[in-house]
Amino acid sequence: MRWKSVFAVKVVLACLMAVQAQASVAQYVSPDYYLGQLVRGILMAASQVSHPQFKEIEAPEIKQKAEQALHKIYQYPAFKYRYDKLSIIIIQGLPGEPNGFSFGNNMFLTKSIVEALSSAQLTAVIAHELAHSEKAHNMQKTPLPLGAAAYQLKTIYDAVKAGQWPAGRDLVASMQDLLATSGLAMELQADCVAAQQLEHMNRQGLPNSAADLNSATSVLMGFDITTDTSDDPSAVRAQALVNKVYEQGSCDIF
Repeated sequence: MRWKSVFAVKVVLACLMAVQAQASVAQYVSPDYYLGQLVRGILMAASQVSHPQFKEIEAPEIKQKAEQALHKIYQYPAFKYRYDKLSIIIIQGLPGEPNGFSFGNNMFLTKSIVEALSSAQLTAVIAHELAHSEKAHNMQKTPLPLGAAAYQLKTIYDAVKAGQWPAGRDLVASMQDLLATSGLAMELQADCVAAQQLEHMNRQGLPNSAADLNSATSVLMGFDITTDTSDDPSAVRAQALVNKVYEQGSCDIF
């Protein structure tokens, strides 16, 4: 009987390892994973040439604060995320311009955005950026076929690394032209996914909620965005959260 018990335990362990391996491998066959690696290489090269705002900085306490927020999301997931691990990169950023953005499984956060937000607000921002990665929004925004987009990004990378990027041409603008700007529908969808995640965490007894998204944005913009009744994208997003649109079910309604 003992050998049967040992065999059963080994079978269970093998199955668990297979499931974990499948989850880990799945992210590497996703096209946006490689897009994210390419973009990270471009930004690293750019930081050495003429764009110090993209420099990856050593800030252990700040990175730990961000990674703790991400860990809480993974510890209490509301969804089965495609990426089982995101790489958080803390960059210098521009003075007075806290920012965050994601490409594939790489999440870039400026030092100032991590410093400016409370733990709950930072968790909300990371949940929003994680939603962009989950929905592969950068792939949807790319106006060119993947092969052509990758070729164009590789051309930018080679030029920057060789120090041959034209002085009068803005690197950030060029990348934005290639990848296009974020559409309001995608931002609303990311807010919806993040809000569902945050509300799920709240039900587990954590001090997080969908309102943290508006709270974080209000801190970064310097005023309560929920009082803005204009048709500005930030106001539209704020009202969608106030009206709890995320409770309508699937976030794919956008």
